[in-house]
Amino acid sequence: MKTCYQCGGPISKKSVDLELEGVIIKELFVDVCDKCGERYFDARTATFIHEITSFIKDRKLELTPSAR
Repeated sequence: MKTCYQCGGPISKKSVDLELEGVIIKELFVDVCDKCGERYFDARTATFIHEITSFIKDRKLELTPSAR
């Protein structure tokens, strides 16, 4: 990908921090639009994000006290 789908700006590979469900993932390398900041994730990173998000949600369910 050479240009942003949102604004047509140039894309660069950058290290970013990503907040997922209250957990911060540090230094993910992603493609970022230099103009609007839109982020693009490759398949491996997207799968990692999905797995982390699912894990966090499952843990929150396990730790949530049941309503009485």
